[in-house]
Amino acid sequence: MRRLFCLVTALVAAAGLTTGVAEGAAKTPKVLVIGLDGTRFDKLLAADTPNVHALVQRGYSSRSSLYGSGMAPTLSGPGWSSILTGVWPDKHLVKDNAFTGNNLAAYPSWLARAETANPALDTYAAVDWKPIGDRILRTGQDRKYVLDGDSAGYENTDPQLAADAEKHLKQDKADASFVYFGETDEAGHAHGADSPEYAATLRSDDAYIGRLLTAISARPTYASEDWLIMLTTDHGHTGPGGHGGDSPEERMTFVVAAGGAVPAGTPAVAPKIVDIAPTALRHLGIALSLDGYALGAVPVDPFDSAVLKSRVDETGVPASVPGWTHDAPSGWTVRNASAMPAGVTEWQGWAFTNDDFWTRTAPGQEREANVRSRGVFAVADPDEWDDKGSPSSKGTFDSSLVSPALTVSDKSTVDIGFVSHYRQDGTQRGALTVSFDGGAEKPILAYGPESSSANRGGDVLSQPTTASVAVPAGARSARFTWRLYAAGNNWYWAVDAPHLAAR
Repeated sequence: MRRLFCLVTALVAAAGLTTGVAEGAAKTPKVLVIGLDGTRFDKLLAADTPNVHALVQRGYSSRSSLYGSGMAPTLSGPGWSSILTGVWPDKHLVKDNAFTGNNLAAYPSWLARAETANPALDTYAAVDWKPIGDRILRTGQDRKYVLDGDSAGYENTDPQLAADAEKHLKQDKADASFVYFGETDEAGHAHGADSPEYAATLRSDDAYIGRLLTAISARPTYASEDWLIMLTTDHGHTGPGGHGGDSPEERMTFVVAAGGAVPAGTPAVAPKIVDIAPTALRHLGIALSLDGYALGAVPVDPFDSAVLKSRVDETGVPASVPGWTHDAPSGWTVRNASAMPAGVTEWQGWAFTNDDFWTRTAPGQEREANVRSRGVFAVADPDEWDDKGSPSSKGTFDSSLVSPALTVSDKSTVDIGFVSHYRQDGTQRGALTVSFDGGAEKPILAYGPESSSANRGGDVLSQPTTASVAVPAGARSARFTWRLYAAGNNWYWAVDAPHLAAR
């Protein structure tokens, strides 16, 4: 095993992947994305997978999480569409494996975008789940090798894909390539993710990856090439087998990357599967605005500095999962109304939390759809607050999140942007206001049950939200407040990535 691991490490190094940064600007960029359907990241790392471990050791790796209720089920159609297009299901509109009503024409794959931006690129795809080839990659590749694993058996078609991709990577120009393997998902369905059969398919996938890396290292031009290799999956599996639901195991995805401008190590803020496409395109010199960000280029978020701790009242969350605090990041303030009754400790007013913790508190209530939030975000959750002592029978939830002061002297306008994930119920209201120099609160945005409100009386699921506010003459500073109030056992408001700028 040790000898094999050393050999694989040498091959990774030979492919130009020894660091997370390209070694020379003159090198020709090449991209290979490998998709492993239905692969649990924890199982992949626990298995005898030396090629995967070599890429992890030399590059970037992180577990990630999918959407769930309210966005799309954890199925292959939405998953691979998100990976290949770089946008979420509310844009590409693939909500199942039938692809009914999809919007993929407006959001083509990263291979198609690369081909359009630079027709001289050699683009290639090899897949054996036919809907990927027929639907997502319907156009935009110079060569597409599509087999039908559902009919022929993935244990038969995966080796054929590996052989074709191996030949392509060794002999062709191979600027931008996507290779998919499907047998692991079939093993998950038939035997479960905890089974020896599932582990065996992971070993097979790892062997295929080794063959592809060896083909790259054997290229006569590899010394003058800068290879970016990425591995990912569309969803996870339960231990007994199956996916489509909202459990952490079904939502489990991952990103492994080595080469190019990708930083090495485990990132502090987990990536998303929509980051694969913009990372590949950046490496090829193509800049596009998508839902994802190129790895290492996610904007700085002030909430990510919050130090999270373990559960208190949320005993359904494992004690090993830290994920909440009321201690606001520097400059930020949480202010609860004095008459607000006490409820669940974690949600006694605005809290700072993360996806893994928050979605475990009450799965299947569209918390999983908060896909555009990353790392730590702020949440006001009266639904969970009311689960201890029924505080809504004694009063209402009323809490405000207040920003640091922004200097606005000699400025005419303040721009504000954030991700808003809001569910409306009953009398609950949300408001964004601004105060100049400590004066009266001026309304910017109002959520409520009325159709005339900013949310039109309904939900706003993970939407980038922006506004501009005129600065009064002579004003020196501005503070913004997000308030959730008039709420009982209703829903919630999550806010992330706040950005304030005066101009």
